[in-house]
Amino acid sequence: MDMQRPTLLVSAALRVMHPQLYWASVRTHVELGHWSADQGLLDMHHLLKHWASVYTGASIMCNRQSPDHQDPKCPPEAFDILTCIGNYHHVVMQLNNLGIDLDYNPGVMVSYSGRLVRHSIRVDEGDRIVWAWFLWDSVHNYACTPRPDYARYNPVNLNASQLATYNQADFAVYGTL
Repeated sequence: MDMQRPTLLVSAALRVMHPQLYWASVRTHVELGHWSADQGLLDMHHLLKHWASVYTGASIMCNRQSPDHQDPKCPPEAFDILTCIGNYHHVVMQLNNLGIDLDYNPGVMVSYSGRLVRHSIRVDEGDRIVWAWFLWDSVHNYACTPRPDYARYNPVNLNASQLATYNQADFAVYGTL
């Protein structure tokens, strides 16, 4: 399975959700690339040049339930992103200390602080694959990347009619390509 498209998708999602964290992670990758070249670690340098994600780690899990837990190696201000694909029904992701239960249907992308939010996944039946993207605090610390602030919610003040006109114009342009 080609990982480049989902990797770029989660990186773009982080860029929208938490721009400071996105740029801090880009800086971490650049610093690690310089360090690996300076140390003569050519294999690592080559792999870093081709690592398409701003995330420092990824985990792929197949048909696995996940008990209630937190991710202590992740920075508290970071957003993990989990995407699930497959043929299954009735999967629930629980964000336990927030009191939220999510229907975790195929194709859904969920993001939260894995260090701050206790989370679990309950599966009744079916086949599924979860891609979990995360940042490791130790990697950012090693690269001396400054910590970004926590993400903040900023409501957008848009005129709905202007937004509808803008979207219609976009679709008209895309339809002619």
